[in-house]
Amino acid sequence: MILLNRIVVFILFCSALGFLPSGTYAQAEDSSPSLLRSTDTNDIGSSSGEAQTTPQNPTSKPVICGIHHVGQCLKDLGHDQAGIWTSPLRIRANDAYWLVPFAAATGVALHYDAQAMQELGVDKTREDVSSTFSDIGLYSSIAGAGGLYFFGLAKNNDHLAETGRLGEEAMVNSFLVVEALKLATNRERPNEGNGRGGFWPRGTSSYQTDGSFPSGHAAATFAFARVLALEYPSKRVQIPAYLFALAVSASRVTAREHFPSDVLVGGTFGYLIGGYLFRHHARGEQVSGFSAAPLIQASTRTYGLQLRFTRAQVNLSGVARLIGRPKATN
Repeated sequence: MILLNRIVVFILFCSALGFLPSGTYAQAEDSSPSLLRSTDTNDIGSSSGEAQTTPQNPTSKPVICGIHHVGQCLKDLGHDQAGIWTSPLRIRANDAYWLVPFAAATGVALHYDAQAMQELGVDKTREDVSSTFSDIGLYSSIAGAGGLYFFGLAKNNDHLAETGRLGEEAMVNSFLVVEALKLATNRERPNEGNGRGGFWPRGTSSYQTDGSFPSGHAAATFAFARVLALEYPSKRVQIPAYLFALAVSASRVTAREHFPSDVLVGGTFGYLIGGYLFRHHARGEQVSGFSAAPLIQASTRTYGLQLRFTRAQVNLSGVARLIGRPKATN
């Protein structure tokens, strides 16, 4: 039954991704893209695979994953997976600022996993409620991303539509990463075996396709939350998005479906994957039509202010009218 549910989730992911009509927004170009690369001063990490760039000219639009470009969907997915899996090969020294604490936290969580679950105890009612809530959280995230896309499409809101599309793509990528790690680690769930969450507890003689490490629910919901937070950098969006992902992740522990380390690693990977998808496929930032920079000439000991205008971004006639407008006199 669990395997059937996972197959259903994957089909929903792929259906939402493959049958989304192509949008009218462009992908951003990133000269140094990465799963770990920082997107702002509050982000973490650096480095990963090379960005996908689509040759384009001023009169053509880039090919976007959608119902008319299913091949592009597969191409994007393959490219993203390659970049995600090879990102550890490009870890930089400054990544240690967050990698070391993350590794330490994971090690501590692994050490105390069994004790934490023992102290949590067994409560059938709590476990059923938590399991139902986490499943609703996952399915609502999938449906919510699709809803954002179609609503944005109906309202001709490219930004909203892009948020939904990238949310679906981030969850698909997180699902694939998690499934691969589950197969590689083959960890028992808290309600299996001796309850200590052993990795390959009986060697290769006993193997399961639905391991505990890491949590797919945590990865998917945090991937979607990260996309929402980056597309709409407002506390009114970010706080509820991350709190919802945190609640879904915690419910996987209280449902005794995962250990604390499972949701810690799954949520972190989902967070990073969401940022990776945003950096690679979000629309480019709007280019400002006006820029100013200090101008200093050391040889002549003069200084000033250099102003630059981009004709395509600035209404020069409007600027001229503003400059030429007579000042009011008293």
